[in-house]
Amino acid sequence: MSVAATPEALFRQAERGVLPLGELFQGAQTLIDEGAPHAAIRLYEAWLEHTRSPLAYAVWFNLAIAYSGVGNDTSAERAYIKAISANPRFIEARLNLGTLYERLGRPDDALAAWQAILADGPNLAAQPKLHLQALNNLGRLLEILRRLPEAEEILTHSLELDPDQPNVITHWVHLRQKLCRWPVYQPFGGVSLDMMRRHTSALAMLGASGDPAGQLAASRHFIAEKVAEAGAALAPPEGYPHKRVRIGYLSSDLCSHAVSILTAELYELHDRSRVEVYAFSWSREDNSPLRARVVGAMDHYIRIDRMSDEEAARCIRSHEIDVLVDLHGLTLGARPEILGWRPAPVQLTWLGFPGPTAIPGVDHVVADAFVLPPELEPHFTEQPLRMPHTFQVNDRQRAIGATVDRAASGLPADRFVFCSFNSNFKITPEVFGAWMRILQRVPDSVLWIVADSDATRANLLREAQTRGVDSDRLLFASRVAPADYLARFRLADLFLDTHPFNGGTTASDALWAGLPVLTWAGQTFCSRMAGSLLHAVGLPELVTHALADYEETAVALATDPARMAGLRARLAANRDASPLFDTPRFVRDYEDLLATVVKRPAGVPLSDEPDPIRAHAVPEPSPGQLSVQQNSMLALMRPGMHSVVEVGGATLAQAWRAREPHSHFIAIAGDAAADGWETARIVADPEAMAAEHWRQAAPAQCWLFPETLERLRDPWAFLHQLRRQALGRVEVIACVNNAQNWLLQSLLASGNFHYQAGGVPERRSLHLFTRASVAALLRECGFAVVEMTAVHAHQPTPAVLAAIGQLAAVAGTDPALAQQDALPYQYMVRAVAA
Repeated sequence: MSVAATPEALFRQAERGVLPLGELFQGAQTLIDEGAPHAAIRLYEAWLEHTRSPLAYAVWFNLAIAYSGVGNDTSAERAYIKAISANPRFIEARLNLGTLYERLGRPDDALAAWQAILADGPNLAAQPKLHLQALNNLGRLLEILRRLPEAEEILTHSLELDPDQPNVITHWVHLRQKLCRWPVYQPFGGVSLDMMRRHTSALAMLGASGDPAGQLAASRHFIAEKVAEAGAALAPPEGYPHKRVRIGYLSSDLCSHAVSILTAELYELHDRSRVEVYAFSWSREDNSPLRARVVGAMDHYIRIDRMSDEEAARCIRSHEIDVLVDLHGLTLGARPEILGWRPAPVQLTWLGFPGPTAIPGVDHVVADAFVLPPELEPHFTEQPLRMPHTFQVNDRQRAIGATVDRAASGLPADRFVFCSFNSNFKITPEVFGAWMRILQRVPDSVLWIVADSDATRANLLREAQTRGVDSDRLLFASRVAPADYLARFRLADLFLDTHPFNGGTTASDALWAGLPVLTWAGQTFCSRMAGSLLHAVGLPELVTHALADYEETAVALATDPARMAGLRARLAANRDASPLFDTPRFVRDYEDLLATVVKRPAGVPLSDEPDPIRAHAVPEPSPGQLSVQQNSMLALMRPGMHSVVEVGGATLAQAWRAREPHSHFIAIAGDAAADGWETARIVADPEAMAAEHWRQAAPAQCWLFPETLERLRDPWAFLHQLRRQALGRVEVIACVNNAQNWLLQSLLASGNFHYQAGGVPERRSLHLFTRASVAALLRECGFAVVEMTAVHAHQPTPAVLAAIGQLAAVAGTDPALAQQDALPYQYMVRAVAA
């Protein structure tokens, strides 16, 4: 039977309670496949309403999946709970419910859903794969939440049940690094030392081994195990005839992350007469000022979150990118298969992963003569592009907070303070042992560090005591705001670097704040990063090349106040003029370097089109140009938002972009005629947007509905879809006509309720909303109303108000509230995704 031809028959059977379960599942899936998911949902609902079956739990489960498919997470949650209630041992429902909670930002509920699975021991024994999935979900989320000891315990249990889990071993090893639980490699059960080393991630290996061959082997192992072979290269090998070089940055870290901390000013300083700047991003929306700044500095910001790797590669190819710069490498969330498709003629890696990536299709790595000397080249799959001074860019706009006294940070006023704010997983027993010997040789000194967890702190204190150092010599810094974090460096006397994984951004932070850094340079890229920075800032004597020299230099400096004062003075004098912090010079050198590898087809004239969007500043609207409603909507918009969508046009584009000149403003309208100030236009019916349109609009932080919410055929379905597609905690700001307004009530009562163009009621309005109903609409679709203001126009006569009150009294409602709700002509509503 063709479901598409006879869906009515399915519904009739379901409503009579006689539709067999197999036909229900087949029919509902066919409806989904044919683009009718809401019909499938109604079919499931009809079956559940009219059928009594011990297998109803499976229908609730499928209904929950269908609800999730259309973005109705609230109903999906209810359906999963119904499935669990009908069959408490239905593990799949608990697994999916936990995943739903995690996606909705409810980690505690996710943990509870998965922990409930573990409470049912007998059932687990018969379903070992689901048991492992529950354990591994718990371990992964606990690690994300920095509940590291619990994560290690859970993953240890998982490996005891089945040691042949390479991914779990990878997480387990890195967890022990983060916990400073030494030795990191500690065989147990069926997990051998060889298995641990073989499955150490490429990132963890940077901190576990100072052997460049070992680091390359770890990267190659990752690529062999995780990265599928791509198809034929997408980009023409001869390149494109662009006059301006199109640089594409590939990253999920264009947010409050170390990569953006370093590169924010780079994007702003790129010479637009030489280059055009693209971002291909799957970064989280953290609403940070740094993210707004980075996104605003891009000429083109393109989200690829919901694209497959092949789709993302083809998207990049369609923009004819000349040089694709991978800012990710092999760190968490990397998408190396995009590069495997070779969507650009020239591809290079930079900053994200300070080691060999072994990613197919990556031609070059940005380096310098110190960080990647010739003898290290055989251990890289990429050819070095050497900057003249240092590989690392810096942002001069980083604000340093007010310096407080040491006592406020829990530091002794009169003792020498060593500090190391590098991540805990970079601390090795070898370096920590050197730190303890330094403390013993400098009696009036302390070591100031960070700890990722209480367990890490306890482990480090225990290790100190084992090495004969009192625990009160180790002081731990708490997390603070970025400006205060930078100011904190000024309270220390000397920064002790880690090895074999140096500080990169952290070492730059220390130097930017005026704190000298002592490093031990080894044989690998990541063990030579801080040395590169020190050479570029004019302090090469702080680069040592052996552990003994590192230890001796630290002691010598700590016991020579005059020498330390001289180092601080030189750093202060060199800082702004040094190559390390002369960002405009860095950008010029970097663009010159890229120009040496850009490919151009022979014999083809170069051409280019200027970017019309950023060719001129956006002027403020003239006085009186904006309506009261438009000004009211603007007042609800949160400053700093980098991406806005307006449904119905671009009536607020000029005003918003005049306030936020680097923001992106997308208009969604059925006609191609631009309003003039939007940065992009989606020509489509909002309720029939294609997948590529949603991908374009999904990154927006704010959606505007200037009297257009009520013009949608199904605003419930649209808002559900918006909530599901949005990539962050999206906001909705709507101007909604009040259907309870006294004038509308009067027109209804008099029989003169006629739709008209531009009048009351507006003929394009398909729905009538009141204060209560618009709030209910938003709530049902997963939004919380945080602000609602009223717009008043003409006021009613006392007689009209009295009549409205009398009608409310007859209807059994509050007359005063009814009169109050009859006064606004419109409501301005701001709601945030819950």
